[in-house]
Amino acid sequence: MISEEEVQHIAKLARLGLTEKELGRFQKE
Repeated sequence: MISEEEVQHIAKLARLGLTEKELGRFQKE
């Protein structure tokens, strides 16, 4: 079972990963 703290940490990392991908896409254009 994953603790709530770990879920929040993973969600934060996922958001950071998504924003990094979006920034990379903006830089290409």
